Amino acid sequence: MIYCAIVFDRIPGHSETIAGLRAAQDSDRVSHAWLFSGPDGVGKRNVALAFAQRLNCKHRSEQPNQDACGTCRTCRQLSDGRHPDLITLSQDGQFIKIAQVREAMKSLRFAPIDAAYRVILIQDADRLHEAAANALLKTLEEPAPRNVFLLLTSRPAAVLATIRSRCQQVRFRSLTRATVTEWLMSEHSLSQADAEDVAGVAGGSLTAAQLAMDEAATSLREEWIGYVAELPRANPTRLLELAERLGANKTGIPNVLDILRLIFRDAMLRSVHVESEKLTFRSKAEFLSHLQPTSAVSALRYIDDADNALHRNINPRMLAEHLIFGLRHSMRNGRYR
Repeated sequence: MIYCAIVFDRIPGHSETIAGLRAAQDSDRVSHAWLFSGPDGVGKRNVALAFAQRLNCKHRSEQPNQDACGTCRTCRQLSDGRHPDLITLSQDGQFIKIAQVREAMKSLRFAPIDAAYRVILIQDADRLHEAAANALLKTLEEPAPRNVFLLLTSRPAAVLATIRSRCQQVRFRSLTRATVTEWLMSEHSLSQADAEDVAGVAGGSLTAAQLAMDEAATSLREEWIGYVAELPRANPTRLLELAERLGANKTGIPNVLDILRLIFRDAMLRSVHVESEKLTFRSKAEFLSHLQPTSAVSALRYIDDADNALHRNINPRMLAEHLIFGLRHSMRNGRYR
């Protein structure tokens, strides 16, 4: 089996961003510092590593306008994060500390060992301690040749303004649901219906999609879609059973609330005849089409109330009972006749 690194043409989405990086390199306009900003889990790190490979692939000398080969030793080592000319900085505790930055900067006094460009990859650049950020700033103000900084962040406004001003900024967007669906079908062999549901939950993030594929997460979604379907006809004993199930695990309540939000968001959209492509659970929860808009909005308010109560340390069993009985009230009083 031939190993293949994560090169540009294997990365889902971001076609315009990737085209811009290719053009910058092909026209010899590679900035010494780049700030990749955008939501978590959309592929910023993969794009950064693929860019590092394209800058350094040994085989590109034969075809300079092509992407990295993805199979040479340099590409494999960069993709795996173990190339001697790749320096990675990430949080040590709460921050990226000044000692980490100073240690990394020592090697910049020398030429790269084996690559055309040494790459300094800084993950969660918004977590740079103030002292570390100022130390990095001095290097960015007087960059050594053949060193490229790639800063990644989901909170660009939290990055020191003077650092931002010295970087070429590249903005990433959430991936489309179609892109995530296609990735789940091709890379994880999910059926189209399952892939669409997972992609709907993921909200444009591949990381979130991977978490949503977890067997426990899938089981929890299926379980609560079924419980919600029961609510309009459930007797008080059954409602108390569901509340007890929810309240028994306080740490798991936020996950259930997230699922309930998506369910009743679908209900609200269905009630105003939004096309099914906009729904999270396209293949499930047909019972939601019977709810009026006011019912869905009322249910969402109960969910928000439960979320707020959770942060006020309300007894989880009481919180769960209020939520379950409130959802049932909303659904029974807001059904189309």
